[in-house]
Amino acid sequence: MASGIRITTDSNAFAAGHAIATQFGIPAVAITLDADGIALVTTDGEKTMFRPKTREVCDVTGAGDMVLAMLGLCLAAGVALSEAIPLANVAAGLEIEKIGTAVVTPIEMTTALGGLPQVSGKILDLQTMAAEAARLRHANSTLVMTNGCFDLLHAGHLNCLNEAARMGDRLIVAINSDRSVRHLKGPQRPIIPELARANLLAALECVDYVVIFDELTPHETLRLIQPDVLVKGGTYTVDEVVGKEIVESYGGRVHVTDITDDISTTDIINSIIAS
Repeated sequence: MASGIRITTDSNAFAAGHAIATQFGIPAVAITLDADGIALVTTDGEKTMFRPKTREVCDVTGAGDMVLAMLGLCLAAGVALSEAIPLANVAAGLEIEKIGTAVVTPIEMTTALGGLPQVSGKILDLQTMAAEAARLRHANSTLVMTNGCFDLLHAGHLNCLNEAARMGDRLIVAINSDRSVRHLKGPQRPIIPELARANLLAALECVDYVVIFDELTPHETLRLIQPDVLVKGGTYTVDEVVGKEIVESYGGRVHVTDITDDISTTDIINSIIAS
C-alpha cells in the first residue's frame, strides 16, 4: 500500500522496497513475505531474497513481531542486516511452530542454527522455565525438580530420575553449568560439556524440562521455579539437601531417593584411569 505496488513476485518485492526507500529516504527496507521469506532492498543497490526453512505451521500469530524483535536485537548489537535477516527468518520459523504468541529462547535458536541436536524444546533458559512453571502451576500440575552435575550419566542417575518423575506431573532437571562444576569438582570436570549433558537428559522420556544454572547452589533456580517437590539422590539425608529451606518456605517438600549401590561418576572415572 505504501509503495503502490502489488507484490506477486520477487521483482515486485524489490521494486516496492526500492520505491519506499527512495520516496522516504530510508537506507534499507526489509519486506516480509510470509512463507516466501524476507526481501532486502538498500539504497546502495542491494537486492536480496532470504528464503526461510520450511517448517510445520501451528499458529502464525506473532511471526511478524518476532521478525521485528530479532532485527531490533541484531541492529542494536551492531549486526549487519544481511546477517540479521536470516536470524529473523529462523526466529519467526520457530515461533510459528508454537501456539499463540510465544517466546523463542537462545537455546532454541542455537539448536535451529545447527549448534545443538534437536531435542523437542525440552531445554529452556531459566527465565523461560520460570514462566512455564507458573503456567503449569496454574493448571494444577505437580512440579518435581532435581538438580546436580549429571556428568557421565549412569544407572544411579536413571534410578533417581525415574523415581522423581513418579512423584509428580512434570520433572524438571536443573544442571550445573561447566563453570560451576569446575568450582565444585575441580578443574578436570566436567567430562561432558553442559549442552551435551543437557541434551542427554532431555532425550530421556521421564524428563520434561532441562535448565542450566550457573550459580554454585540451586537457590535462585528454586526461588524462580518453586517446585512442589525437590528430589535428590540417596547419598544425602533430607536435612543435608541444599535448598531445603527455600522449598519448605513456600510449602514444598524434599524427598531423597533410594541409593543405587556401588556406582558414582567419581567411581567410574577412577575405574577408567586405573585401567
